[in-house]
Amino acid sequence: MLERVLIVAAIALAAALLYGLWRHWQQRQLQELQKAPPAVPPAVQGGKPAVLYFTTHECAQCRLQQTPILAQLQARLDVAVHKLDAIEQRALADLYGIMTVPATVVLNPELRPVAINHGVTPLQKLQRQIVGDAN
Repeated sequence: MLERVLIVAAIALAAALLYGLWRHWQQRQLQELQKAPPAVPPAVQGGKPAVLYFTTHECAQCRLQQTPILAQLQARLDVAVHKLDAIEQRALADLYGIMTVPATVVLNPELRPVAINHGVTPLQKLQRQIVGDAN
């Protein structure tokens, strides 16, 4: 019985370590992207916060969850939402480390990335990232 507990504890510790390393890698990548010239499609204009919304035609979570959240976000804040097909915009998706959809990249008014979100992102989290409390 003690062996099983130790095995489960070791697995949990390894998972926590991997998650921590992944989060650290994400933060470093975001810092590097903030230093580089803005990488956005030509239609994206600066001057106000923007969200790059990566999706695909087949993504049910995108249509049923993330799209309504982004519509609420636009109703509450002056933010531009740019819907991008992750397959058609593969180079841009790769640059931001997008491997799954839905995904959002929050940009400040100077078009520098503030946050990269993988999966459905709640309205409150997006609002915090746009207002300035990026996490």
